[in-house]
Amino acid sequence: MLEELLANTGDMALKRRAKRIITELNPRPGEKIIDIGCGDGYYLHLLSNLGIKNLHLSGTDYDIKGLEKAKLNLHGKKIPIYRGNLMHKLPFKKSEFNKAVMSEVAEHLPDDVKGLKEVFRILKPGGVLCLTVPNANYPMLWDPLNWFLERLFGVHIKSGFFAGLWNQHIRLYNPEQIKQVVQQAGFRIEKVESLTFWCLPFNHYLVNLVARYLHNQFILGTPNASLNKFTTSPSRPFLTNLAFFGVNLLDHLNDIWQPKNTGVSVFVKAKKI
Repeated sequence: MLEELLANTGDMALKRRAKRIITELNPRPGEKIIDIGCGDGYYLHLLSNLGIKNLHLSGTDYDIKGLEKAKLNLHGKKIPIYRGNLMHKLPFKKSEFNKAVMSEVAEHLPDDVKGLKEVFRILKPGGVLCLTVPNANYPMLWDPLNWFLERLFGVHIKSGFFAGLWNQHIRLYNPEQIKQVVQQAGFRIEKVESLTFWCLPFNHYLVNLVARYLHNQFILGTPNASLNKFTTSPSRPFLTNLAFFGVNLLDHLNDIWQPKNTGVSVFVKAKKI
C-alpha cells in the first residue's frame, strides 16, 4: 500500500524520508498522530490512505500558505489542521498524542531545543517522534554550488533558487548534532540514520523546477496527475515513466550502500520516557 502511495513522488529524498517515517512510525488503529510542520499535508495524506481504521490524525504549521495547501490537499478527509508556533505553545493539551511526525522543521526554528520540548509536552509517555532534518554532510551532487562554497570560502547561499539545501534554513545538522538536540529536549534516542547518499546531480534544483511547473499547471487549471505526489496515476507518458524508472534505479543504490554519516537527510526515531 505504501509503495503505491509513493509511486508519484519524484523527489527521491522526500520519497525515502516518507517511507522511513511511515515505516518507523508504525501507525496502529485508535492512535492519535500529529504532523508538526505539516506543510502541504503530504504525510497526513499518506497516513490517511493506509487503510488503518480509527486513526486520529491532526496537523499543525505556522505558515498560513502551507496550511491553506494542506486543507486543499486533504479536502474531504476531516483531518483538523491548526496554526501553531513551536516557539510559544501549540494548541494541544499535555500528553495528547501517541506519535508525532516532524519532518524538515527543526532547521527553521530559532531555538530547536525549545521547539522539541514543546513536542515532548504534547506526546504521551512512551510516545514516539519520527523526525528528519537536512544533513550538514550532504553529498556533493545534491547541491554542488553550496558544497564548494562551504568548503572553499566557508559561506553558502541562504535563500532563493540557488540556495539549494540551505534555502530558508537557519542551520543544517550532522547526525550527532541532531541526536544531542533531541536528547536535550528529554527524548530517548531509538535510531539515528543518514538517508539518500546516491542522488541525481543538481537534484535539488531539478525538484524546484518540477515544483514550479506543477504550481503553474495548477494555476492554469491543468494539473499533471502523473507528477503529483498526492495522486496515484494509473498511467504515465512514456518519457515520464522513463524518468521515474531512472530515478528509482539510482535510488535503489541507497538500499545497497548508505554511508553512516553522509546523506541528504538525517532520520531520528525517539521516544518520550
